Amino acid sequence: MAYRGYIASRPVMGERTPQHVQNLVVRDYARRRGLTFALSATEYAMPGCYMILEQVLDEMPRLDGIICFSLFMLPHDVSRRAETWRRVRAAGGSLHFAVEGLAVQCDQEFDRVEDIWTARTVMKESEWQPSTVR
Repeated sequence: MAYRGYIASRPVMGERTPQHVQNLVVRDYARRRGLTFALSATEYAMPGCYMILEQVLDEMPRLDGIICFSLFMLPHDVSRRAETWRRVRAAGGSLHFAVEGLAVQCDQEFDRVEDIWTARTVMKESEWQPSTVR
């Protein structure tokens, strides 16, 4: 079996990274950890669309796990993220995030991902806006 790469064709948390660069990062992550890499699946560009992620999750019984370019590619809705983890865990797999260098193999590690997600969201919402200063 192998780990399926998962990359984006839309900005991730407001940052756009070319697909070929995302693939290089995901493949390098797999190589450094000795993971067998399967070609990446590329999510559609429409905001809030996770059709490709759903297809990869359907593949999970035949995969060891998923290597996402970034943890911020997961659904923005906390219950959908939890469902993603539940499906990976139910198949006996693991989730990896190449940019962050994180692997999730148990619920406690997924809780850490949720903490990071929450901190990033709060930071993004509280960014200083020059137009709000008088």
